[in-house]
Amino acid sequence: MVGDSMKRMILVDGNSLMYRAYYGMSAGGNPTANSKGLFTNAIYGFARMMNNLIMGEYDSILVAFDAGKKTFRHDILGDYKAGRAPMPDEFRMQISYIKEFLDIMRIKRWEQDLYEADDIIGTMAKRAEDEGYHVDIYSSDKDLLQLISNNTTVHMTKKGFSELEDFTPEHFKEVYGIEYTEWVDLKALMGDKSDNLAGVPGIGEKTGVKLLNTYGNLEGILEHKDEIKGSVGEKIRGNVESATVCKKMATILRDFPIGVSLDETKRKECDKERLIAFYQELEFKSLLKELTLEAPKVTMNVSEYEYIGNVSRLGEVLEPYSAMIFETFEYNYHKSPLLAIGIKNSKGTFIVDPNIIFNSMDFMMFLADKENHKTIFDYKRAYVLCKRLGLELLGIDFDLLLATYIINPSAAKEEFRGIADFYGYSDVYYDEAVYGKGAKKFIPEKPVLYQHIAKKVNCLYELKDEALNRLKEKNQLDLLTEIEIPLSKVLGKMEFQGMKVDLEELNRQEYNLSQDINNLEAKIHEIAGHPFNISSPKQLGTVLFDEMGLPYPKKKGQSYSTDIDVLEAIYEASPIVPLIMEYRAKSKLMSTYVTGLREMIYPDDKVHTIYQQALTQTGRLSSIEPNLQNIPIRTEEGHKIRKMFIPENKENSLYSSDYSQVELRVLAHMANVSKLIEAFKNGEDIHTRTAQEVFGTKEVTPEERRRAKAVNFGIVYGISAFGLAQDLHISNIMAQDFIKKYYEAYPEIKTFMDNTIEFCKENGYVKTMKNRIRYIPDINSKIYMQREFAKRTAMNAPIQGSAADIIKIAMVMIDKEMEERNIKSKMLVQVHDELVFEVSKGEEEILAELVRRNMESAVKLNVPLIVDDSFGKDWYEVK
Repeated sequence: MVGDSMKRMILVDGNSLMYRAYYGMSAGGNPTANSKGLFTNAIYGFARMMNNLIMGEYDSILVAFDAGKKTFRHDILGDYKAGRAPMPDEFRMQISYIKEFLDIMRIKRWEQDLYEADDIIGTMAKRAEDEGYHVDIYSSDKDLLQLISNNTTVHMTKKGFSELEDFTPEHFKEVYGIEYTEWVDLKALMGDKSDNLAGVPGIGEKTGVKLLNTYGNLEGILEHKDEIKGSVGEKIRGNVESATVCKKMATILRDFPIGVSLDETKRKECDKERLIAFYQELEFKSLLKELTLEAPKVTMNVSEYEYIGNVSRLGEVLEPYSAMIFETFEYNYHKSPLLAIGIKNSKGTFIVDPNIIFNSMDFMMFLADKENHKTIFDYKRAYVLCKRLGLELLGIDFDLLLATYIINPSAAKEEFRGIADFYGYSDVYYDEAVYGKGAKKFIPEKPVLYQHIAKKVNCLYELKDEALNRLKEKNQLDLLTEIEIPLSKVLGKMEFQGMKVDLEELNRQEYNLSQDINNLEAKIHEIAGHPFNISSPKQLGTVLFDEMGLPYPKKKGQSYSTDIDVLEAIYEASPIVPLIMEYRAKSKLMSTYVTGLREMIYPDDKVHTIYQQALTQTGRLSSIEPNLQNIPIRTEEGHKIRKMFIPENKENSLYSSDYSQVELRVLAHMANVSKLIEAFKNGEDIHTRTAQEVFGTKEVTPEERRRAKAVNFGIVYGISAFGLAQDLHISNIMAQDFIKKYYEAYPEIKTFMDNTIEFCKENGYVKTMKNRIRYIPDINSKIYMQREFAKRTAMNAPIQGSAADIIKIAMVMIDKEMEERNIKSKMLVQVHDELVFEVSKGEEEILAELVRRNMESAVKLNVPLIVDDSFGKDWYEVK
């Protein structure tokens, strides 16, 4: 415990922390880079851990580094640390930034020729103790445990600083069974492979502890070496010099002539402006947000915005080309109340009380007038809010969220302030700073709330021209005005309409699934021989691999993996494995799409999903609350979930229209593949045609067609030979041969893919047919795995993105014609290439013709666009 009057010094092993940051923040084992191609995972992880560390009280701090050169220990043992793998270049290039971060934070760092970071920490800890400090050392290097004392605690890092093991003298004794003063003696016996120190070969921790408890220290052991019997005695007697040298090498210096004083390590305030610039340069958005997430202060004078609380004044401030913010408290705008409306135009900045808008005919007409052009943030959100209030919101000519999404999809993932930062605009608060987060969210006092809305709408008004200019530079304006903004209204209508849930069917499926899950659980427990938690990977691993002795297909780590790859690899090893896989699948259906769905049903017995229009990199839509796009339909149990979704009116039916092989058609068009174009125009089975081309035969077997289909769709996603081999359960050589023959049959595809990759290498992005851009910075990565993944992404993005644009265009066209013709039927759901409608009785033929025609003519390709469609009484029947 640190005494109340004791000063506190923090000593950090910089090398240890850097390595932990580099490998801990490497996604899938690969370091991550920002949009400029600079690797930043170690910098980010280091900064994140240091920020966590200095949140508490302390008086002094020092971060110690190795000087990176030979030390005095190399003079004692020439091959000290020999054999260590060299530092990866992707890591090395980040070290200067890490040190710059510490300088900006005004945290003292130190390295010194001939000495290691451990010696710096040992010497500074001793000096600090002598001056009455309590010392806290942070590292993952167990060598530093020898520095423990009554006034020094060594904190061993496990997961950054979120999980630490705090070593005091008492805890050390509990863990190792010896005194902390004997740690270096134990090291002398055990040796250290990472440092190339032999110690006494064959003596491990258990034997070493026993010897130390008997003889006290290494010197005591060596003094009584002739008395020690058996092989242990022989090992000691044969390695006296090795053990002695090992102890000398492992002992940390406590009083070498260090070139830094305690006074230089005193706590200082960071250089905030430089830190903001540093985070911005490296694109550390979350750290930037935390740094600038301050509690809002009322800094705007009341004269800088006007509160509108009466109807007559509201009519006077309205004019075309106004920017508008519809402010809500909660994320789910289907439930959240409207707090206020912000308006900015040439007349000024205004905050409108939502309680007066229903008494203002001028305002309601202004919202609904298409000629009164409006600038907005997230049109779909505002449209649904207005629909809930019985208002129509039209005439949107600019949406900052959608514009940003088109300019750079990654930037649009942020909240309003994050998007403002993307344009270099900072005079606006984070929502979290105003409302708080999680269970502590609250609606602030009106002066704070109104200032926040005023700053938002001012920002929206100011950034419109810059965003438009960026769109024009890349020839992307039509994407905003002709596709994304009109689509927002379509999606808003779909969300507001919602989709009816058959509660009786939901109850029936819940009961049946519960019975199935219980039966499966009983069978699994019977085979295992006892009950256990099937959902616990640890318990399941113990049952499968320890108790039942099934072969473990991976290299054993600290615990067994029981993921799907492992279970598939041992599928035939025991009847318990298929039952576990079925149990998991049905449990997932139950939690996500049965009990999970029930929680999302509104009082109107519908679900009102939220389409995330500005999220994916490809331009595809995704949906949440609930995710209607991810209902598993490959299994009959999953497909049956769709039975729960029915028409609102019992006399109506559901209608589904689904593009047929749209991505292959897009590929044939973009690559101008003559044989594929011919096949599509002739209405041939494209997979049979591919099988004929690849296998050189007219009569195609079902297995050959299946393999051709896998290659067709795999090529669209830039599949590798390894990936195809996995899909088809064939050798890599055979898969590579299939791909080679495929490109020989369709050489235009190979040319198109090669040209696409070259364009991406030169420009850092690829484009769809409609000029949607996807940035792929890793295309020029020095890391092979990252570079290859980027190539596959580059090959797929133009195709998948173009297909996404096509159905968006079709949705806009369909909705426009349905409005013009006063069609009563409703568009309900979009699932990638599929559209689902509720069809009013008597409109079946009219709607089917309208939908087919618009979907098949959404864009002009070198091949026909074809849809498959059907009617049914529920969503299950139409697919």
